[in-house]
Amino acid sequence: MAVMHAAFDPFYGEAWSAAQLGATLAMPGCWGRMALIGGAAAGFTLCRAAGPEVELLLIAVNTQQRRQGIGQRLLLRAQEDALARKASLLFLEVREDNHAARRLYERAGFLQVGRRPDYYSVKDGSRRAAITMRSDLEKMSG
Repeated sequence: MAVMHAAFDPFYGEAWSAAQLGATLAMPGCWGRMALIGGAAAGFTLCRAAGPEVELLLIAVNTQQRRQGIGQRLLLRAQEDALARKASLLFLEVREDNHAARRLYERAGFLQVGRRPDYYSVKDGSRRAAITMRSDLEKMSG
């Protein structure tokens, strides 16, 4: 939870509560991965499988450990986990103005496949669009 609160800016309200995280992890087809540095959590992912598709629900890297390749490795591991579960597609949604995250996803081979206007509510009352992105895992496997 420390990484969750450090990684997500409270202005956007994207951090999940411990109850939300625990309930999701208890659901069939859901799993998480943690990146550790020196035994301390540096980042994590949370995924959910549904048939031939997996959704990356959350990816977070502690602000002190950013720009060290942790997010890239977590994302690659999420793709590998999805492949291991026989998924052919990995989806995610990202706030339209989260340019750093979008660059990370694009470098990992994700393509924009949709846009949801006014999806995210922001603390100042404004709204932001969500960009839906997809990774074709069959292309990864060769």
